[in-house]
Amino acid sequence: MNRLTPAEFRARAEEYAAAVAITPGVCGFCSGPLWQLAARAHLEPETGKSDDAFLIERDGAWLVFAEREPSGVLFPFEASWMFGCPIAGDPESAVALLREAAREESLRRGRPLAFFIGGLTIDEAVHRGLREIRPASRHWREYPGMDVMQIDLGDGFEAWVERRSKKFRRSLRELEEPLPGLEIVDLSKDPPDEVFDRILAIQRSSYKWREGGDIFQLPGYAAFYRELLDSLHAAGNLRVLVARRDGTDLAHIFGGVAGKTYRGLQMSYLEEVRDLALGNRLQLENLRRCAAAGIAIYDLGMHAPYKERWADHRIGRIGLLWAG
Repeated sequence: MNRLTPAEFRARAEEYAAAVAITPGVCGFCSGPLWQLAARAHLEPETGKSDDAFLIERDGAWLVFAEREPSGVLFPFEASWMFGCPIAGDPESAVALLREAAREESLRRGRPLAFFIGGLTIDEAVHRGLREIRPASRHWREYPGMDVMQIDLGDGFEAWVERRSKKFRRSLRELEEPLPGLEIVDLSKDPPDEVFDRILAIQRSSYKWREGGDIFQLPGYAAFYRELLDSLHAAGNLRVLVARRDGTDLAHIFGGVAGKTYRGLQMSYLEEVRDLALGNRLQLENLRRCAAAGIAIYDLGMHAPYKERWADHRIGRIGLLWAG
């Protein structure tokens, strides 16, 4: 059992990403190191303790937790939405590691510990493995998590289109009709400073910004997305499309890739061009490009009613508070 410092964890990020990739039923993107490290840096308050991170690895199984305050409760690095799962690797090995590490740490501290485990898919292997330890647990409580919407591109773009309703297919055909002067440009390989500035400029002209509800208006979340954009760019996994007309950026769609999964992050448009349906146009173009690049899963993020006609699956997620 190897306990790592945050710096050691960052240095072994590729190993951790490989473990996440073989963990069934978890979000490979949000459980991965880029999302988790950006969240730890910007979304959770620092406790001032040098040992608040609880990072354990053994034979390819990983535990990635942090104590947000000295309460005896450990959370995933990203505890705002809990899209990611802090347990990675072979489920049986990872659950066994959790039990042993929790027992050892409780003895070291001389008091019981509890773990909040998010990003679990209901009845998938990790969830089933954890349920097996429930009878011997001091505390066990499951909570509703953030359900996510996913598009299946495994059979390609046209197969996805054929699965849509007749009414929606008609809407998609309308979206493919060109708008005079409109161009869609790919910023994925442009300098990240310039890309973020262009995204932010669009956000600032959106209705959410004007109403005070844009996530980029929160400094911690803006910094989170900025670090995520930089990290994705460095890894070659950034995906950003912008719709332009007459030299002016009108809308963007921003996301990233992990393995064969695309994860949407943000999408916005200028309020004055709301009637042009640019969000839908960019989504459709992005889907087509992802399918052509071999992406199998297009993750739309948390459930929202408007996503239902685009998605093939609604994945139920839960969180679990456990004390051994």
